[in-house]
Amino acid sequence: MRGDAVDEVLKRLPHTWTAGEAEQVRQRFRDSRPAVPKRLVSTLWQYWLQQCPDEPLFGDTEDDLALVLHARALGLQVPGGDIGADDSPVARCARRARDSAECGPLLPAPLTWGPKAALAPQVRAALPSSLLRAWVAGDEQGPVEVLVVGEGIAEIRQQVVQAALTTCLRVNGLSDPESGDFVGDHIGVGLIRVTAGLFGTQPSLDIPSVFRARSVTVADGASSTARGALRDFVGLLRSLAHETSLVEVTDVAYPDLVAYAQGLRALAERAAGEPDRALLRPPRDMDGPEAVGLVSLQPYLRTAKGHGATVGLEFSPDLFTTDTYLSVEQAHQRVLSQRLTMDARLRRDQLEAEIKQLTADLEAFTRASVAERRALWPATVLLVERFDEPTGRTIRLTEPEERETEQYYEVNVPQLISMREKWARRMGELVEQLETAVHRPHAPARQVAAGRFIDAALRDVAPDESPATERAFQAWRKEVAPMLWFEWRCALRRHRIAAADVFTPHTVLISRYLPPTAEDAAVLFIHPYTLVDTARSAVLADAERAVLVVRDATDHAEPAPSGATGPSAQTLWDGLARLAEKPDAEEEFARSFLDALRTRPSGIARRMIEALQPSEPTAAEADAIGTALRTAERHTSVGEGMDRALMAMRNEAFLTARECLDDLQAEPQWLARAWLLRAVVECRAARLESREIPGLLGHQMPGLPDVALRALDEAGSADEEFTRAWLETLPEAGLDKGIRRLFQGLPRARASCKGDPLNKVSAEREYAVWLFRRAVENARLARQLDEAGEELAEHQEAVDAALAKLGRALEEILVGPYVGGSRGEAEELFEVLSGQEPPRYGRVAGR
Repeated sequence: MRGDAVDEVLKRLPHTWTAGEAEQVRQRFRDSRPAVPKRLVSTLWQYWLQQCPDEPLFGDTEDDLALVLHARALGLQVPGGDIGADDSPVARCARRARDSAECGPLLPAPLTWGPKAALAPQVRAALPSSLLRAWVAGDEQGPVEVLVVGEGIAEIRQQVVQAALTTCLRVNGLSDPESGDFVGDHIGVGLIRVTAGLFGTQPSLDIPSVFRARSVTVADGASSTARGALRDFVGLLRSLAHETSLVEVTDVAYPDLVAYAQGLRALAERAAGEPDRALLRPPRDMDGPEAVGLVSLQPYLRTAKGHGATVGLEFSPDLFTTDTYLSVEQAHQRVLSQRLTMDARLRRDQLEAEIKQLTADLEAFTRASVAERRALWPATVLLVERFDEPTGRTIRLTEPEERETEQYYEVNVPQLISMREKWARRMGELVEQLETAVHRPHAPARQVAAGRFIDAALRDVAPDESPATERAFQAWRKEVAPMLWFEWRCALRRHRIAAADVFTPHTVLISRYLPPTAEDAAVLFIHPYTLVDTARSAVLADAERAVLVVRDATDHAEPAPSGATGPSAQTLWDGLARLAEKPDAEEEFARSFLDALRTRPSGIARRMIEALQPSEPTAAEADAIGTALRTAERHTSVGEGMDRALMAMRNEAFLTARECLDDLQAEPQWLARAWLLRAVVECRAARLESREIPGLLGHQMPGLPDVALRALDEAGSADEEFTRAWLETLPEAGLDKGIRRLFQGLPRARASCKGDPLNKVSAEREYAVWLFRRAVENARLARQLDEAGEELAEHQEAVDAALAKLGRALEEILVGPYVGGSRGEAEELFEVLSGQEPPRYGRVAGR
């Protein structure tokens, strides 16, 4: 019976089939494995349950089990295989589907990547590594391909995965419509590979012929833009490497990467041509000049003739049409792809609206005559917001700034339009690229998501996604993973390939999924790839093994034993201490210290902390330090207190500002300035406009709060001359200059710490104790802000929710008793989160 005749049978209900037709359908199932379409599986499954439930359908245990697994993977109702269920052939197959020897994970369980593994010199590229390592392959025109290996810590991983996805979608939004539709990028668990695409006749990496196309080829005019997108991604990686040391970036020449891939292909072909020989390419000498090497992602090449170039299987793309998988995909796209596009679109639209309004205002002002300008526009303009160029966001000013109208339209407006136009172009390009990638017929966003989840299911790992995506993925993996594992085992047995030679700790599964288009049906290929480190991986080409075998240290890694033998941490530490006393032993000490850390990382690290941590002071020393600290606090009270009060007032924390000024201990002339600042605080607390306060205070006009009048009386009692002079000049000078004058000549910490002879505290000791206490408090505040940041959700959070979680830490940094160098960063963070700028009055250089 021809194929079209079998299709006609499948259109009829199963109970109408003859015995011959049923056999033909069963044969179609055998021939189609593992790429069995859902229509064939569901019809054949229905036939088994209705027509012959008490006997095996195929008479072959492998095909019967395969049908049960395919039915479950495609979302059909299948018995769970519980113990004690009926003993029908279907129930027996369902129980066999729970057997790990046939339907269990193929790859060894991932190891917990601890400090010994992180310090081990035998491996650089490891999928579960907590350190991200990136290899950037480039040519004279810029980066071509980026390979990132390792899971990293959560905070770093989230940034890198999101940036990689954005880069992938941008590049595929620029791809040449005439090139292949398969997306070659992979964003998986522990491995990310993103390419910029090539144009023209440049050499490219070999891709298995079954794909019919190289990963992606961008159009000639878009080549530089694609490289620019990849360059942005590389820039993020370099920034994280510089800021955190949790990312390492290594540059390699792209031609070297191509040459190495071609060398592996030649090695596999030579082994296939010489079946009586086994060829080994060992790791390079670790002490040699080429020890750095490169790390490459390569397919498992066949070393036997007549079976294709690489190991791979075709599966039915109907696996991605089940309700369970659609839940996974929708949750993933909603949190990542759709959110990225929506954020960029909203920012672009806002910027374009602002540009249109500013341009219209500028044109109207330019066309107007001098008389019209005087009649229609005021002499000055109040600026109520500013454009933050580094972030491309508009921040509202707490206090308006006055500009002459002529200057505003000649200088400010053109600058604002130019800055917004630059960001609007950037957002416009990003939106266009993302939307093109999402809505193209071959759906690059869907391809990347499918590859991510197929790889995770086969490797039995969970991608770091939103809680909704993770729940949906776990349900889908439970359905589909046993079928994938079973079919891979069957295929490897047919080709006489040992599963351990293909599925290793450094194996990932790269999928080539093409959704259905108007012209073509959907297809799904899955190929295993391996990480190859030229300096640390051994490559064996043997025709008897039928596949190129790659081995590295992760194949032999084991969990660190709890009771390891060998020298104890204390013995190693004592040896290091003796070595440190020897002259000219720096290099030997460095090597010995690293060896000791690798042998006993936890013990050596603990002793490092103990050695670096100062010992507890004696009772007498503690009293002396306490006395010096109290002396320092008394001497620095006025400067620090007024500084905190001013910052609190700027952020409208008026209760905190009052408390700061109430606790001051100072000489009368300085207390007068504190009382004058208190008068300003009370005026701001009463919601008086900043521009009104100088006149009201200077002339003590009606409308001043009673508490402000009392503060002026207290200032006059403390220093009548300064108070009178300050009030007289305040209306003309303005609030900003008036506040600055209160701080002019104010003793700062170094000058204030004069010591206390009565308590035997020198000026140097007093200042040193004050600096130490401030450093301790700054470290505490930094840790507190970091802990508050961990409470933020993985996805983009509303501004008010973010401020609620970060607010306490930000408040202590901004107006706490030991504010330090991180205050500027805290102010910028507050501005970006809230979109509002605190008042700028009272700014003093160096403060």
